[in-house]
Amino acid sequence: MAFKLNRDNVCARKAWSSHVLLDNVSKSFDKVKAVSGLTLVVEKGEFFSLLGPSGCGKTTTLRLIGGLDRPDEGAITIGNEVVVGEGVWVPPEKRGVGIVFQDYALFPHLTVFKNIAFGLKGCSPKELKQKVMELLEMVGLPHMAHKYPHELSGGERQRITLARSLAPSPKVMLLDEPFSSLDADLRDELRHETKWILKEKGTTTILVTHEQEEALSLSDRVGVLNNGKLEQVGTPDEIYHKPRSRFVADFVGKADFVHGWIEGSLVICDLGMFPLNGDIPDEVRDVELMIRPDDVDFTVEPGGNTVVIEAQFLGAQILYKLLLPDGKAIHSIKPSTKIIPVGSRVKIKVDTKHIVVFRK
Repeated sequence: MAFKLNRDNVCARKAWSSHVLLDNVSKSFDKVKAVSGLTLVVEKGEFFSLLGPSGCGKTTTLRLIGGLDRPDEGAITIGNEVVVGEGVWVPPEKRGVGIVFQDYALFPHLTVFKNIAFGLKGCSPKELKQKVMELLEMVGLPHMAHKYPHELSGGERQRITLARSLAPSPKVMLLDEPFSSLDADLRDELRHETKWILKEKGTTTILVTHEQEEALSLSDRVGVLNNGKLEQVGTPDEIYHKPRSRFVADFVGKADFVHGWIEGSLVICDLGMFPLNGDIPDEVRDVELMIRPDDVDFTVEPGGNTVVIEAQFLGAQILYKLLLPDGKAIHSIKPSTKIIPVGSRVKIKVDTKHIVVFRK
């Protein structure tokens, strides 16, 4: 059933000046709801990430925007054009969308030059050469023009894939976990290069990823998906420090959850008393406090009621696991120069600014 885009819808009115709009989009496969009633706004020139665990509907959402799958209901707008809606279906090649997958998808029998030139139509030979070489310069590989894909490294292949996708000057770039097959150092370098290139061109970008660090470090805004539904959309800072659901709090970054109870405007737990931070109904008394390791500090005190039970070396930092009096554990991060022996008794201090309270 097609869904008619309602311009009186608050979200739709806001998005009419935006670049990508999904309005109440749903998609099922064999009775499994991959995407459910998804409404999403992506602004022009924005670098937006869809973050979530495997099977949450991220790639399906990307494929629906790109036209590789048809939604069961809902409408999709790119620029000022409805590409999916009531009686409307614009094929993928006419949506002005570029797609980069994690498996590169280069033509193995064509040179780098011809791979990039493949998507350029209506150019004279001189214009074609100039355009291709400009793209190769942009991704730092002008000397690879006459190489074949099998002669390139993984990072080089991904740069060429990006150049080929940018060749037709797409309105929107869709990135489906394009860096996941690269080693850690190259992955970090390439993803920030990619963001710089896309920002320089003013290209609206939607990245799909399950890696929190990738989403938080690259994005203007992040949308967290869970079972085909958006749990929260916000800036990386909002997603990390002000999660609106228990799922977001648990999935994005490391967090511990401590049992507490409400008395007036305070939350009381084994760590002390804290101001109530969160929208909790008046009748609720039993709650959980989300505490990030970077908000927990401690000092060694022989009479302390908390014990260091584990120290995980992470390079620049050490992640300590601390056993509370009630038998539960929380974590704390310190610089790797601050070495505290396992077994030490300590006193905890919690920064209350970022504690979020959830209904238990």
